[in-house]
Amino acid sequence: MTSFLKGLVDFMEPVGLAWIVFTVLTLFPLRQRRWRAAVLPGGAWLLLTIAAALPVPHLLLASLEDDWPSVDLAVFPECDAIVVLGGGLEPSMREPSGMHLKGGADRLFTALKLARQGKGKRLIIGGGVFQTDDGRTISEADGAKEWLKAWSLTTVPIESLGGCADTHDEAIKVAALSKENGWQRVALVTSAFHMTRTHAVFAKAGVPVLPVPCNYESAPLRGRPLRWIGIPNATHLLHFECWLHEIVGWYAYRLRGWI
Repeated sequence: MTSFLKGLVDFMEPVGLAWIVFTVLTLFPLRQRRWRAAVLPGGAWLLLTIAAALPVPHLLLASLEDDWPSVDLAVFPECDAIVVLGGGLEPSMREPSGMHLKGGADRLFTALKLARQGKGKRLIIGGGVFQTDDGRTISEADGAKEWLKAWSLTTVPIESLGGCADTHDEAIKVAALSKENGWQRVALVTSAFHMTRTHAVFAKAGVPVLPVPCNYESAPLRGRPLRWIGIPNATHLLHFECWLHEIVGWYAYRLRGWI
């Protein structure tokens, strides 16, 4: 009974409701043998089923993450710097901690662990910018830097890249620091599904990086069993969005000569 009620509630969420609507809009004309009228809703039903009810998004995301297995920190060499990309937090005056953790928070905590284990001589933090409702502009990197210092979570020097527009912007700023300081080895921390594009753009910028992937999202890479059919849910759609964002981003970066 509990499982049935949970499934019923899941179908009442937006993705489940949309799936039901497309199912009805497809079956109704099919019963009347109006084949052409069923094509459009049927196509939408099929796409939503693949992207939200089947494990296809997990498998697609795993295809990106598979290329970047987790590193053994015990044998990871000391680097001149640890660079962590943004996407992990958002400075917030509403939160008691002063920050709102986001889906990529593993990036910051992975970089912090590297720093605490003596794997880098300094910690470089990237990230985007946010507009507040009172018109101020705040930087993710500055907020993370202040939080790490306030909590005394590491003794290595912490530097902020300020507000960055995208991964390429982060790479260009790190490349300038690398050239200025003569860095020979840089630990690069970001999500495993984002590492292929990140590694390529940093390498093109001339940064000598050692990848440290983290934030594995797909079920296979997290050691979770795949459910081959389930109730359509938003999590699958988010995984599909992550995969598509990386694929489109790769070709967009290639067209612009960034990789």
